[in-house]
Amino acid sequence: MTSESPTPEEAASHLLTELVGKGPYGLESCRLVLVPARRGSDALASIGWPAEAPLPLLCALLRSWEDRFGARVVVVFGSEVYVSVARPPVEAGHANQLALEHVL
Repeated sequence: MTSESPTPEEAASHLLTELVGKGPYGLESCRLVLVPARRGSDALASIGWPAEAPLPLLCALLRSWEDRFGARVVVVFGSEVYVSVARPPVEAGHANQLALEHVL
């Protein structure tokens, strides 16, 4: 992490601004939902989001990404989850591990 790296909150705000400004969503189709969860990674389980993967494992993976990469769940739209990343992996080994996690 460098002094130029955004905080997780700054990265999430930036992604949300981009998605609202130029994403496939119109403001009329977006809804703000506040979910009573200690972490954003737990919000999907709190709302009973219908995931193709086992939801407890998906939430555990998102918690791991929160800790390792400063990831934040920003938008859930249909079957898609948008996650901001404040500290992306910079080493090939870490990037390969992250790619494997996406596939699994």
